[in-house]
Amino acid sequence: MYYPGHPYYDQAGLARKTGSLIAKELPKDGNRSWKVTTQPTIEPVTVDQTKLFARITTTIEDDLIEGFITAARYAAEEYLGRAFISQTITTVLDFWPGQIIEMPRPPLISVDGIYIVDEDDTETEYDSDYYYLNTTAEPGQIIIKRDYTQPTNTGRDYGRFIIRSKHGYGTIGTDVPMHFREGIMLWAAVIYATRTLDPKVPPPEVRSKFDLYRSVRNMIR
Repeated sequence: MYYPGHPYYDQAGLARKTGSLIAKELPKDGNRSWKVTTQPTIEPVTVDQTKLFARITTTIEDDLIEGFITAARYAAEEYLGRAFISQTITTVLDFWPGQIIEMPRPPLISVDGIYIVDEDDTETEYDSDYYYLNTTAEPGQIIIKRDYTQPTNTGRDYGRFIIRSKHGYGTIGTDVPMHFREGIMLWAAVIYATRTLDPKVPPPEVRSKFDLYRSVRNMIR
């Protein structure tokens, strides 16, 4: 229906879109990105544990189940924003954001090094005596000490800094909290039963294990 002169309806009687987009200038130095550069050497749960959990008695599809466990673990880490078994993450920054920098995928175990990169990709390590870690925070933090200068790089515009760090609960499956392991087994069992995986939408029964522990943050600054 047409409402003449009404500010919220157009001539066709359709509701107008209200509000406005607020333009925000992005930092001129760009952003930061990260990726897992060394994957875990084991999974948080084994094939036998998953088969016992799912009451699977056949051995014919053990290789498939192993793949389903890996797929479920990948999806779970992405959904939760966490790392389970120890893995190396490489973070690349166009600019150093401040005294405290939050790292992806808690828990943070350690930082192997912070590097300043020149135009020839030569890396110069930033002195580890100049910073310390807060590994109990979620996400974990690198904190530059009060009396030291933050990393600087005037010789390159993008990809100026590299951080190599280790993340996860430990190096063996039992280091990972049980609710995460149960969630991975449950998700793998669902994949086994349905032969489908939606990595962005866990099954409802898996979400009941995971949703209280999500640590998903926007890592773009």
